[in-house]
Amino acid sequence: MASVPTPAKDPQRAVIQALYDHFRSHAAWPEFDRVDRQLWRTAKIDVAQVAVSIPEVFLVTHGPRGVAPRGHDMVRLTLAGIERCDGGEDDVELFLRALRWLARYEDKHDPEPGETTVTVTRAMLAKGLRVPLREAGRLRRLFEMLYWERWGGEGNSRNPDTDDWRVKVGRDVRHFLRVRSVEDFLEATAGWLGPHAPTVVEPRSEPSTASLEEAASYIDERIFDLIKQAHGGRWDCTKLLVLLRELDDSYRAGNAYAAHALLRALLDHVPPLFGQSSFAQVANNHPWGRTDGKYVKRLVAFRDQADDVMHRQIARIPCLLSMEDMPPRAVVNRFLAGCADQLG
Repeated sequence: MASVPTPAKDPQRAVIQALYDHFRSHAAWPEFDRVDRQLWRTAKIDVAQVAVSIPEVFLVTHGPRGVAPRGHDMVRLTLAGIERCDGGEDDVELFLRALRWLARYEDKHDPEPGETTVTVTRAMLAKGLRVPLREAGRLRRLFEMLYWERWGGEGNSRNPDTDDWRVKVGRDVRHFLRVRSVEDFLEATAGWLGPHAPTVVEPRSEPSTASLEEAASYIDERIFDLIKQAHGGRWDCTKLLVLLRELDDSYRAGNAYAAHALLRALLDHVPPLFGQSSFAQVANNHPWGRTDGKYVKRLVAFRDQADDVMHRQIARIPCLLSMEDMPPRAVVNRFLAGCADQLG
């Protein structure tokens, strides 16, 4: 007779540890479905239910707040979450050392001509931290932590074929010069972003390699579900749903100009939901929360960038916009969640 799984005594800790174990083995955060099946089969843990009960200071689900993850949604731990896992102390310590080293490096080096950030390669950081390049998994985990956490980095890139990567370091890294604990890191983050900054900053978009762009979803599937549920009520959402789907398809395919144009069209399409006639009025007149208000202002700025794509005529100077210039996934999905709320 097959053994019956024993329910975990502490489901939250079991979920957090399972996420970290995957991260330590693969240097990447898992999709929800993988962890959910694993923990249901071994401990009868409903990861969707447990995940929404774990404080955001420890765990981030890449979707609207309070909505359980599902399917291909990525689920990841914050620095504070990693610290609470068996084996996580080493990754946390290396990340904090890296921030201190990057802050010192930025203070002593000037950017290349025309740049405002300093570029640091994997090899440079490994040498500075005295981590042998043969410890590839450890360095890959460091890159992922530098990618997802907010610390003053202003861009990064990774070559999946050679496992080489680099980060662009801006002036804001100076806030993290003396961080030696997770508490120091959270205090520095709050000091940088303001006294009312969220403890955990919203997740950013997927890494900007072509292979990942093709696989990543830009619009969360739950946004589609929310809008479909409202369709047929006061508002006809046919065009809205088509714009969302075509935007998501263009993002997956890496079609930068199409993605820019479709997001611009989407922003111009939804102001009536908020009782406004323009997106600028939506940004200025709707009672957004502090964080969401900042996100909407980024979308206001993006409209000028989209104008560049749509209206700049052919010239001797090339147009240099790419998929990396699209607003982060979290920004767009938070705004769309606000649109869905207006439909209700």
